[in-house]
Amino acid sequence: MWKKFNQLTHWWEKPVSDEMREFHQTIVIKDFEFDLMPAKRSDLEDIIALEKAAYDGEVLWPMEAFAEELRRTRDRLYVIVRQPETGSMVALIGAAFRPGIHEVHITNIMVAPHWQSRGVGTFLVMYMMTIAQQINFHRISLEVRVSNKRAQQLYARLGFQIIRRKAHYYGENGEDAFDMAQILGNQIDNELLI
Repeated sequence: MWKKFNQLTHWWEKPVSDEMREFHQTIVIKDFEFDLMPAKRSDLEDIIALEKAAYDGEVLWPMEAFAEELRRTRDRLYVIVRQPETGSMVALIGAAFRPGIHEVHITNIMVAPHWQSRGVGTFLVMYMMTIAQQINFHRISLEVRVSNKRAQQLYARLGFQIIRRKAHYYGENGEDAFDMAQILGNQIDNELLI
């Protein structure tokens, strides 16, 4: 019983394990090969370049915000996708792990314009859903701009539902956001990647 208690205490204090932070995988998405790995401080310049490309030159999160997120190793995980031939960053997903409510909250997801609508975003969201299930978290959530219909369709296809509208959520232009969430079940439909 003491061993079980210690495991629970460790999980509560550090839901993002060291194993989740130290990996490098080769993945294939729709016949394209990529490298999947945790983001590091040395990736910050590439993250900002990806953000500018994904958001038409806008920097929504300054480098300091990403740096702070990457420092929070206890309850944050940021994962990047790179092209193996060029090393260029293709995509990023970030998440906050909230053990008190068994929730993984996707804080950021972005895909380079050239790779959008090619399954990379779908893969990354499903990847976070899988991690959440593996560590027995029961809910996954995110915010999405009300104007971003394409992203909303992706999230709905993955089982997310609109929970509420957050007025004036995005500070730079005051746009509203939808809070979307999903209660995680026992399976994730791999057919969504095809």
